[in-house]
Amino acid sequence: MPAKQLLPALLVSLFALANLMPGASMQYDRDAIAGGEVWRLWTGQLCHWSILHLLGNLAAVAALTVIAGKPLLRWLALLPVAAPLLSLTLLGLLPELQRYRGLSGFVAMLVVGVAMEGGMIGRLTALGWVAKLGFDAYSGTPSPLLPAGISTTWQAHLAGLLLGLAAAAGFLHLDRRTSVRP
Repeated sequence: MPAKQLLPALLVSLFALANLMPGASMQYDRDAIAGGEVWRLWTGQLCHWSILHLLGNLAAVAALTVIAGKPLLRWLALLPVAAPLLSLTLLGLLPELQRYRGLSGFVAMLVVGVAMEGGMIGRLTALGWVAKLGFDAYSGTPSPLLPAGISTTWQAHLAGLLLGLAAAAGFLHLDRRTSVRP
């Protein structure tokens, strides 16, 4: 298999594994990670609380990809690095968070990509998403995509947004370097 196809194949396999295995063995679990189960740094960002939660996150990724198109592919390629960075951020900044599941932190990162790559519609989408983040943080309203008793972890969304801003700075730097070269 050519290297260009290997990464997407590995990502699809990991994503499928994280959602087909029992969620408790794949979720971000603070104590399990501290006990050496480091795969959870990746799989916790990929597994979901329910099929509705999974479909909602995938629909968001699909919608953002439609808005921004092909330029968003380089953002999607960041998932293998973004997933553990998001988990490590949760470990460091949210000591009270014991368990987490979901792709929404990565979706937040993609929102920054859409703002950069998706023109006016992308910027308006990102503005609406940031307003929703503020509403979630202020109100604590549960998501209809989550089972009863599971709260929206808006802090993971904020971490994804900040990681997206860092990725944007990196992409801008790379784009400037490649446009200057002869």
